[in-house]
Amino acid sequence: MNLKRISISFILSIIITFIFFTLLITYDYSKIDLSSLKESQNFSLFGLEYYRIEVVEGKDPKGIPNNFNMSLFGFVLGIVLFFILEMLSKKKTTKR
Repeated sequence: MNLKRISISFILSIIITFIFFTLLITYDYSKIDLSSLKESQNFSLFGLEYYRIEVVEGKDPKGIPNNFNMSLFGFVLGIVLFFILEMLSKKKTTKR
């Protein structure tokens, strides 16, 4: 096994997972109007909440991540991406 290739696949899977959640949270924020938000808003993926905007009377809404669920999704997505990247790189090396 090539340790350099595995390390690159691992790092890329972490970066892609981070970008995925950043874009997902940004997209969900763009769908709601924070100035007129009256109750807490949950963001969920496959039925599991990964982020929540909590409304406190007299204060600005506050975003709170659900670290366990976000870590769970990140771990699973990272593993899937790692194997996909490994299969793609393996396919490229066998064609040579």
